[in-house]
Amino acid sequence: MSETVANRRSDSAKKRKRPGRRKQWRRMIALFALFMILAVGGVAAAVVYQFNHALDEVTNDPYQTSSDGAEKKTEYRSEEPLSFVILGRDTREGTGSLNTDVMMVAVANPQTQKVTLLSLPRDTRVKIPGYRGYYKINAVFANGEAERRKAEARHETPTENGITLTKKTLESMLGIPIQHYVEVNFEGFKAVIDELGGIEVNVDRKLVYDDPTDGTRIYLEPGLQVLNGEQALGYVRHRLDNRGPKYYSSDFDRNRRQQEVVKAVMKKLVSFEGIPKILSVLNTASQYVRTDLSKEQIKGLVYDFRRFNPDNLVVLENGAVWNAALSKTLLPRENMEQIRATLMREMGVTATAELSDAAIAEYAATEVASERRQQPKETAKPVATPAAKPPQQEDQAAKPADEEEHSTTTDGTTPPADSDPANPAQPADRPAGQPSQPPAAGDGQTAEPPNGTNEPADGQTPPNGGDAGSGSGGSGGSATPPPDIAPLPGTAPPA
Repeated sequence: MSETVANRRSDSAKKRKRPGRRKQWRRMIALFALFMILAVGGVAAAVVYQFNHALDEVTNDPYQTSSDGAEKKTEYRSEEPLSFVILGRDTREGTGSLNTDVMMVAVANPQTQKVTLLSLPRDTRVKIPGYRGYYKINAVFANGEAERRKAEARHETPTENGITLTKKTLESMLGIPIQHYVEVNFEGFKAVIDELGGIEVNVDRKLVYDDPTDGTRIYLEPGLQVLNGEQALGYVRHRLDNRGPKYYSSDFDRNRRQQEVVKAVMKKLVSFEGIPKILSVLNTASQYVRTDLSKEQIKGLVYDFRRFNPDNLVVLENGAVWNAALSKTLLPRENMEQIRATLMREMGVTATAELSDAAIAEYAATEVASERRQQPKETAKPVATPAAKPPQQEDQAAKPADEEEHSTTTDGTTPPADSDPANPAQPADRPAGQPSQPPAAGDGQTAEPPNGTNEPADGQTPPNGGDAGSGSGGSGGSATPPPDIAPLPGTAPPA
């Protein structure tokens, strides 16, 4: 009996102890949960801080003008599309230039979850608003920067720069407002791809090129492969080839490769492998990318396109053709009209002003033909027997007649001829002795022009052309079309 009572008391004591142990476990679980919340919160706070810090760097706009503050929109609306121009530039010290090597126009539409992309060949013929004559599109930025530097030299507040002039030129060509820009230099391009661990690209053919002047080395075999940043840059920039002109890449090739790489980067970013790297990619990009998009707009785009499918990237075909008479790239009218209609539809706008047709092949061909018809035909000059001249005039008399007929500048140098056959009556205004085209500088890039060379001076007209490409057809005055770009019928220069 006593044993039974003792057992009951023991069981009762155990039962009284159990609630205490449960409370202890609950306390431990609560402390652990609090620790995890604080840890996650701390990590989240660090991520937010890094994200905002990166955005501070990216949105530090070096091209802001005094007139931007009143008209630039910084708020983000998910029901409104955004348009921007993407510029790729070589800013390496000693090797870069002010010319833009890559130019793309994009429209991001959050409502349709679609991004529309247009690549523009660097030699595309354009009319710069307020300038006389025609230019290659990759020289527009340089002309705007020349205007900015000139204003600064006069201690004036610049109202124009490379970005503002590029936007105006594209708006007059495409019929949509170019609201923003994104500028990426080549070092940033390589760094972002390396941070992603490379991108998968199907290289179309063997590419071989070395340029010891700027350290460029491109060696790619055809086939599906993972390219690092250096290789991807070589893939999109390849223009000349060690094996000769037969293997050169045209602007058409370069545009197609640019689009392939953009798709590959987007695909990698939204993959399981890429998503964890987004923050590190943003931190890397912040060192090399600049934009006039606001932090609010970038955050809105990131959120609205968080489930973006690369298949919704719509690439517009430009149908580029090479015009040997102009040494510039042109777009067929049908392609240009389709491009304009698509971009306007995505932006929800209609053309409110007359657009520039300078880049349209049929327009340029008609214009060149009209200019040629208006040129007076040369008539044979009667040959007169020269009279005897004093000995001190013998050297002058022996000078060829065609040299005598050229007008000269005050220092005795002959002014360069106009670079655009479409405007033979408009000579280029360049400083005395200035070559008609700047010398090439590495991989088909043009050397940076001296300050004031390409800007419209007071009472003067800026020089035509403004670009010297490579042997692949980018050089001003070259009548050889780039490979894979068909010459425009009926526009070959007269024999």
